[in-house]
Amino acid sequence: MTVTGIRSSTFLMLTILLIASSSCKRKRTETFENYVVVVSFDGFRWDYADLYEAPAFDALAAEGVRAERMIPSFPTKTFPNHYTLATGLYPDHHGIINNSFYAPELGGLYRMSDRKMVENPDAYFGEPIWVTAEQQGMRAASYYWVGSEAPIGGTHPSYWKSYDGSVPYMDRVDTVIEWLKLPVKKRPRLVLLYFDEPDHSGHEYGPVHPEMGVVVEYLDEVLAYLRAEIAELEYGDRVNLIVLSDHGMASISPDRYVYLYDHLKPKWVEHILGGNPVSLVDASEGSEDSITHALKDVQGVTAWLENEIPARLHYGSSDRFPDLLLVADSGWSIGAGRDASVYTGGAHGYDNAFSQMHTIFYAAGPDFKEGYVQPAFPNVDVYGIVARLLGLKPAPNDGDLSRVSGMFSTPD
Repeated sequence: MTVTGIRSSTFLMLTILLIASSSCKRKRTETFENYVVVVSFDGFRWDYADLYEAPAFDALAAEGVRAERMIPSFPTKTFPNHYTLATGLYPDHHGIINNSFYAPELGGLYRMSDRKMVENPDAYFGEPIWVTAEQQGMRAASYYWVGSEAPIGGTHPSYWKSYDGSVPYMDRVDTVIEWLKLPVKKRPRLVLLYFDEPDHSGHEYGPVHPEMGVVVEYLDEVLAYLRAEIAELEYGDRVNLIVLSDHGMASISPDRYVYLYDHLKPKWVEHILGGNPVSLVDASEGSEDSITHALKDVQGVTAWLENEIPARLHYGSSDRFPDLLLVADSGWSIGAGRDASVYTGGAHGYDNAFSQMHTIFYAAGPDFKEGYVQPAFPNVDVYGIVARLLGLKPAPNDGDLSRVSGMFSTPD
């Protein structure tokens, strides 16, 4: 071969190598950025994976992070805590102070079943993580997360679903995977996915029951399926998966029931909202002290005026808070009806200091340590965790990343 031929061949080889190198670099650039999938199993108590067979949960813990417990915000109800997980704000600060409450500035009741109110952006304060992402140029997706059906700050996630509890769990997973298979420019970097179990079964059977074992085993299968599908993605090793819940569950029984009107005069009460085991009370004018005095020595219930609520609950300062807060003791029930027989199975909403209300946090992926046990931490920290994983500038929130910094594989 001539010198010219050698030079031509060398040039061609270098050109091919440069093109290949450039292609690889482009491919790495396109897939290098990590993704976050957050999954909530409603009402999954902190110890369910120990009480029942849950090999997929155990594997997730071994490969990543498991918190000793995650402490929900008060009240330990579904809507307040899912929106806390999304915003990093206590319910007092984000406005969803219970599953149902009166919002004076909206002129009506916020209830989970009221689609108009659920979709009203003015019902929600703070900035949920999908808004943080979208406003910083990052696509997000939500499958049934509280608040995502409302255009908060004028912003929906790029992909979202109106709640329909009849959609099979595996179908929900399939949709999430379809989102994650979209072309890079259309693909969400953040996905939130919600399942209503084991909460529903926990209410029916209580937390310690053979049927709960069946439910947890099925949810374990759902988790295993999700992980297997993520692993099949071209960039599956760049996905940080977080599995958590909103609250735990406590056993209740009819013999631990306080019929409120055995102790209160109807004329003292304008409205009672929120139900068992936490109720918000609008008192008749001048009747607040009468109510607290009447319930002072009643076993199973505590009544607090706004200025008496313990500071550790971070509750009572919202303009949506009424006159009084009634909270049942753990395992007790309160209500305005005489029939105690309905208070069976399980309940939540209690003081978040009760261990039965504590819940789960698991995480695995490139940004988490392997086999790390995270000390108990409050759920207001989750927003900051997700923002850190995605490189987002967080909105003001009540969390503190220093409490959870040990779970990350790399320092700040």
